[in-house]
Amino acid sequence: MAFHVFRIYRLLMAVFLLFGALVVRLFYLQIIDGPLLTAQSVGMRVQEVPVEVARGEILDRNGQPLTNTAQHFSVVVFPEQIVSVSQTAAQLAVVTGLPRENILEQLAQAGYPFKMKTDLDAVTAQKINGLHLPGVLCVAEKKRYGSSALAAHIVGYINQADNKGVSGIEGMYDEILRGNQPEYVAAVVDAGQRLIPGLGYKRIRLNNGAAPSNVVLTIDSRIQKIVEGVMDRHVPKGAVVILRPSTGEILACASRPNFDANNLGDYLQHVTAPLLNRALAAYQPGSVFKLVVAAAALESGAVRPQDIFYDQGYIDVGSLRFKGWDYERGPRGRLTFTDAIAYSSNPVLIEVALRLGPAKVIEYAHKLGFGQHTGLNFESEADGNLPAADALYPGDLANLAIGQGLLEATPLQVASLVATIVNDGVKVEPYIVSKFTSPEGVVIKQFPVSRGVRVLSRATAAELRAMMLAVTRYGTGQAAYVDGIGSAGKTGSAETGRTDGKGKGINHAWFAGYAPLENPQYVVVVFVEEGMSGGDVAAPVFREIVAEIYANTNGNSVNAR
Repeated sequence: MAFHVFRIYRLLMAVFLLFGALVVRLFYLQIIDGPLLTAQSVGMRVQEVPVEVARGEILDRNGQPLTNTAQHFSVVVFPEQIVSVSQTAAQLAVVTGLPRENILEQLAQAGYPFKMKTDLDAVTAQKINGLHLPGVLCVAEKKRYGSSALAAHIVGYINQADNKGVSGIEGMYDEILRGNQPEYVAAVVDAGQRLIPGLGYKRIRLNNGAAPSNVVLTIDSRIQKIVEGVMDRHVPKGAVVILRPSTGEILACASRPNFDANNLGDYLQHVTAPLLNRALAAYQPGSVFKLVVAAAALESGAVRPQDIFYDQGYIDVGSLRFKGWDYERGPRGRLTFTDAIAYSSNPVLIEVALRLGPAKVIEYAHKLGFGQHTGLNFESEADGNLPAADALYPGDLANLAIGQGLLEATPLQVASLVATIVNDGVKVEPYIVSKFTSPEGVVIKQFPVSRGVRVLSRATAAELRAMMLAVTRYGTGQAAYVDGIGSAGKTGSAETGRTDGKGKGINHAWFAGYAPLENPQYVVVVFVEEGMSGGDVAAPVFREIVAEIYANTNGNSVNAR
């Protein structure tokens, strides 16, 4: 009896072990290898064409998309399902307007399913699908970059072949934006590769990879659109940057000439370098840099706003004579230091810089962000150039004082300078990425706002703002004054060392300012490459941008003069 019980026990143990092994194997097949086996089994029964690869959105501060804003339609072809190649080519040619020979060549040579390189509208796509051509259908796809996409130089672009980001936000945060969930249009077929009735064509997304995440920017698409509209009217080459001075948030950033990321090949050899983000490129800032000299002089106590100077139209530094920009009109005579900033007096600012010495000027230029990256960390951002103090002879310092010589700065660095002045002397780093979110909108990572560091006293910052107001009220920047809310800033006309066909010097035009006067909300820097005059060209662009912002985003009616 005991022997039989033992045999039954052994039998039960064997059955239990066998059952356990089967459970483990099923678990492995279903859970571990399930996605792979599913894909393999589907692959045996479908013919597929990749039509879209999931990629996260780039959004503005209000959740408005800056990518995937347009839709187009593509023709997907399954050659083995086509009944008559010649008839199919002829019918597609009639509807699409494409040459019949080109379509026929594609259909005849293809041995596998493919997507024709077409960019069709919804009406044409509907017509093609209405023909019910075997092996041919039109499918909708998101177009990563629309024809009127905003912030092209900030968003950047991807390599369409492999879905990898190349420049801008697309390149910097490629791993965040790029998912691993390709989408296919599939023809479900039987063993003889015939379309299975009732199943036909399916759109399939394989969810066996990482989902893409979204990148949310500080950009306000409403302001960005205003900026780009004004630039398209007035700035063929140049840049505009708008900052929130208290936080460093970049509300708008645009560069011209612009480009269409869908047709990059058209711009690669263009002499105007449309792919260059001029907001992050370095140029001589001209008289805008006089704000740095003034900051150093006021902060060190070397000069007070009401101190009197004499502008005789020029100043001699050793054997070099530096003329005022308005030398032809003769001496301006007695000026306060505030007047010297308002009228952008070269002789007075050079005199002040020589009084300070190169070490003091360079010290404050460095404190205010010149010669170094901002906190933006864009790959294409230039450092600019700030010469070493011990390399500056008196003539070099004179050139530096008026923003010429070896000095170079980016529009973003100039915006940071003005923001520091507006922010009572506290320098906050500019930033443009606010957070990462999941496809459902759940925040994955939030970027903290910079607390900033004090580089100027409150008193000095207030005195500089008063000087900048003098620029727009009676100085060189009157064309930048915005009625109703007020504005202040500084003009700049930077010599390039080149001349036009008539022998006239070519200058870059700058205006860097803020608005409104009470509780300033916007720092706006306008740079017009080869724009000649900051007061005549850049300042009116500043005024038009600010006026449109207040008229269209804040509900206030602000009239530009």
